[in-house]
Amino acid sequence: MKKLIFFALTASLLCFNYACNKEENYPIEVKTAEELYENLEKVFQLSSTNALNQFFTDWNKSVSSNTAMSINEKEIYDIYKVFYNPLSFSMKIGDKEYMQGSNSKYVVVQNKIEYAIIGKEHFDNLLAEPINLETIDDFRPPLNLAKNRILYQMPEYKEALNMFLRTESTDGQRKDDFIRPYIPLMRFRSGSWIIGTLPLVSMIIMDDSRTSAKVYFIISHMGGVATLKKQANKWIVIENRATTHID
Repeated sequence: MKKLIFFALTASLLCFNYACNKEENYPIEVKTAEELYENLEKVFQLSSTNALNQFFTDWNKSVSSNTAMSINEKEIYDIYKVFYNPLSFSMKIGDKEYMQGSNSKYVVVQNKIEYAIIGKEHFDNLLAEPINLETIDDFRPPLNLAKNRILYQMPEYKEALNMFLRTESTDGQRKDDFIRPYIPLMRFRSGSWIIGTLPLVSMIIMDDSRTSAKVYFIISHMGGVATLKKQANKWIVIENRATTHID
């Protein structure tokens, strides 16, 4: 569905964390968020690392990457695959280079992304007019990572984890610390949790010649933009740089 929006980077960066998928898109039956939450609570009370490991193993095996997409969506998938390198991501901040890598067992991939294809004459001046954004809700991109390290952010698991993290920890053990060896967690000052491996992409803008693209993302409370060019029919990241600070 198309929707007319004005370019508002911070709001767009945050909105994907509340995305919904359609359960029928997945190859096996998935437990409800309530069932997964109850499972997590039992695992936490038992402090069982074996049971927690099984929880994430089941998640990993429950869904694979998406292969059904339109021509435009394929370009977005290709851009994302080239851009998204969470284990060795770098970004220019002033005159310094910021580097990051995930210490968690799994990489959690967002399940929604917004994109637009605009005229080349407007590509370098996105603030000049509204942008018509398309949304990919069932976003499961193939990645340059081992399949046994990838978790696609199914809504049932995301909701269960949010329910789990909102409840009180017991006996001095923090619930976020219990989960972090398996997946990275980020918390904003507002108290909301981001369950996903940085950088998280808010939207991708591509010119109508399909040779230039901009990827807007967040990483470590910073907003950023990456510029990509297509050379010899392959997308290449030209630059990653910080743009805004996000609380």
